[in-house]
Amino acid sequence: MSIQKVTYSAILGVVLSNLRKQQSIEQGKMAELMGLSQASYSRLEAGKATFSIDQMYQAAIALNVSMTDIVGRIETYSKELKAQGYAVEPQIRGNTTQASKSESSDTTGKVIAGAALGALVMALLSGR
Repeated sequence: MSIQKVTYSAILGVVLSNLRKQQSIEQGKMAELMGLSQASYSRLEAGKATFSIDQMYQAAIALNVSMTDIVGRIETYSKELKAQGYAVEPQIRGNTTQASKSESSDTTGKVIAGAALGALVMALLSGR
């Protein structure tokens, strides 16, 4: 049985997607507010790329929320997912020692990102 894995980057993407949609902001407009292309922003929101701290601040400003609020939501979603048996891990970046180790090791987990994670988080939160 494989362990389902979720990255913090994917959770952040879901948090920002939910906030953006609550405020009726289109992805293209959000990207513009952050000084990014729509394609770049889409990859960030889908959890396929990682946000820099500068991009997180730009997103918070664009959404008129605090970084504390964003981080709090990430922690809440992380706890919910962990309680359901998911492994929540940092995204392995190519320039880290973990990247070379993970390439040679047998990974039995499957990483969940993007829309699938969004649906999972919404299902977990609506079950309350």
